[in-house]
Amino acid sequence: MTDSADDTRFVRAPRRDVDPWAGEKTRANFRDSLDAIDSFLAHASGGGRSAFVRNSPAYATGSMAIIRAAALFESEEFAPFLVDTSEDVARAIRTTRHIASHAGYRAMNDEVFWTTLTVHLPPLVAQWRRAADR
Repeated sequence: MTDSADDTRFVRAPRRDVDPWAGEKTRANFRDSLDAIDSFLAHASGGGRSAFVRNSPAYATGSMAIIRAAALFESEEFAPFLVDTSEDVARAIRTTRHIASHAGYRAMNDEVFWTTLTVHLPPLVAQWRRAADR
């Protein structure tokens, strides 16, 4: 058993100098992430469903869109912009990211993936952008 002083070694220390622009930097970083996701979505869907096939650049770019969307939920600093996103939606995004990045395309349902990228994710990105603009 360790004493309580040892337990604080792993607690992040608060910043000594509070950056008055930290909130704006976070907002700018969040918007940059949304811009990247929008760009990936445009590329993935630009050629239509017939061009969105496994091992194509469009498919790989669609994977990057979902990976970047899931990454938003991994940063505590972005939490205020995601507060209106249900836990079910966040879990679905993380699960799709897991399949795209770890299980490989063979485990991906291509129709569900296409629908996620073209129907479900764009309104979420728009919602997150509105939250960042508030």
